[in-house]
Amino acid sequence: MISLEQVRQQSKIDKMQVAGLIYGSQERAKEIQQFFLDCEKVPEVQTNADFYNWSRKKQFLSKDKQGFSFMKMINNKVDDMEQYTGPMIYSATTNHYGVYLGMVVPAVKILGTDEQIKAWLDDLINIRKAACYAQTELGHGSDIQSLQTTATYDKQREEFIINTPTIQAAKFWPGDLGILANWALVFAQLIVDDKNYGVQSFMVQIRDVETHKPLNGIEVGDIGPKIGYQVKDNGFLKFNNVRIPKFNMLAKYISITPQGNVIKQGDPKISYASMMMMRKLLNTVYPKAAAISLTIALRYSYTRQQFTNDSKIENSIIEYQTQQHKLLPLLANLFAVVLSGNMTSKFVDFNFNEVQNGNFQHMNACHSLLCGTKANYTHFVVNCAEWCRLSCGGHGYAHYSGLPSIYQEHCPNVTLEGENQIMFLQLARYLLKLLKTSQKNPQKIPEQFSLFKKIDQILQFKCDQFQFSNILSLLESSVIHLITQTGMKMMQEIQGGLNPKSAWDYKLGTSLWESANYFIEYYKFVCFQKTILQVTHLQTQVVLTNLLNLFGITILLQNPLTLLENDVVTQQTIKQMKDQYENLLTLIKPEALVLIESFCLADGGLRTTIGRADGKPYEYTYDWALNENSINQMELTSVVNQLKNCRPKL
Repeated sequence: MISLEQVRQQSKIDKMQVAGLIYGSQERAKEIQQFFLDCEKVPEVQTNADFYNWSRKKQFLSKDKQGFSFMKMINNKVDDMEQYTGPMIYSATTNHYGVYLGMVVPAVKILGTDEQIKAWLDDLINIRKAACYAQTELGHGSDIQSLQTTATYDKQREEFIINTPTIQAAKFWPGDLGILANWALVFAQLIVDDKNYGVQSFMVQIRDVETHKPLNGIEVGDIGPKIGYQVKDNGFLKFNNVRIPKFNMLAKYISITPQGNVIKQGDPKISYASMMMMRKLLNTVYPKAAAISLTIALRYSYTRQQFTNDSKIENSIIEYQTQQHKLLPLLANLFAVVLSGNMTSKFVDFNFNEVQNGNFQHMNACHSLLCGTKANYTHFVVNCAEWCRLSCGGHGYAHYSGLPSIYQEHCPNVTLEGENQIMFLQLARYLLKLLKTSQKNPQKIPEQFSLFKKIDQILQFKCDQFQFSNILSLLESSVIHLITQTGMKMMQEIQGGLNPKSAWDYKLGTSLWESANYFIEYYKFVCFQKTILQVTHLQTQVVLTNLLNLFGITILLQNPLTLLENDVVTQQTIKQMKDQYENLLTLIKPEALVLIESFCLADGGLRTTIGRADGKPYEYTYDWALNENSINQMELTSVVNQLKNCRPKL
């Protein structure tokens, strides 16, 4: 039986160079690694092995001590999301106050005036004003413009009246609302002199600071158990004509004169700023949950032995091509997601720096890219967790493996902050606009979408003999053929009598979704390819290039129909790709362990018995079942005797 340490010793890559790509720099990677090592020494931040035997109430209370211990470790820099990354990765479950730190704080920074920032930011950062992000309602989620909560301006008293006019308008699902929050950043329709000025954001106190009881006119509480987010107090909130000062509307980009005139400035999409920042967080932090899944599954695959080879020796299951087929494409996709997420994060920061200086020209590109990446990445994390669980056989079903909880905790991300199909449609809308722009003003196309500057060249590309150097051109070809066909189909539907909205809603949905998703796969490949250029260690660059090619070929083989239909490739080309795919599995297998361990994750954050660093899955699994399972400490004699006395009635 080969040990994990032997696998590590046989690797030819520079682990810290890879870690530097993952975390932005080798210095940052070392900081994250040290943070994880420090966490191992702090009992308060460990998640109890018996956690999933506990009631939801006990689970919730356990996170209080853990969350504040994390804050102490990072010197309470809770408004610095880069600093907050370590606790979020290590905890492997949702922490208290994470939503408001990730959404409310950025919203106040971006949408608030200097006076509002001075009035609220310090209290928010120090959790004196613990505010939730109260946007989603019972009747409306992704369709933000149709929210029904109202904020009616009273000119005489210079106040807003916040009201819930229907049951559908009740705020429902905001995290940190059910129990923890004493304030809410409420999104409501601004009404002035009976005229609706669209959805704006308002800071509203909902609970008394001393007693934590709801204020007059407020109904608030927890919505109950759900799949995932077990320790998150997602809440409900209703307003009965609650008055707040005029000062409480975030007013950097919208204001109301004493006469009741509404003045707007900048791009209206700026009101989505905090959602954009949360999507940035989903893009950069939460994909590392897939690294947790793969660390567990790959370590287990090297140590788990099943069935004998020709020498009558049991094989490690990673030796089987089917196991490699399950896990190694996921590993390649993980690197594509993380490295493209890093580049997207830089673009988001650049955009908001420009916005602060009054330049809104990058908003559309940034918003659209975030929509597509959020949808693609969150789906990948959940899909990865499920396939990793399946790859671990029976042990993958046990919570002690660490895998079921990752799926449960992260499956809500597919829906929150923008349901994924809606997100893809928003990106697709932007891609169709770029298609028109490419014909009239190609110089206005953003760098992230530069393939639209060479549409004619891409449409002429053909590939009879596959080579790795063709992968980028084939991905470009798939995107452009898909989006041009979608544009042509829309024109045909309109010419056939449908209005554009009906054509969009009822005839083009699957084509739009496919175009947007394929663009993100192409974008991930480009970012991965660019990032590899930073690597100076030759063998590391070779291995990462193999991983990049595996990712590209996997995407192309998942849906070659577009390329075949447009005569870009032949059946022989597809066969050549399949042959190279199988060869890449063999090349990457010896390096997969060190590649995934470049994420520097610690055993405490993995919460696993089968994927620990020392490679002893059976010893830990038996020990936890014997010593950590509270069911085995319960006195059940009376219950068993009662069951014995039950008799079926025929």
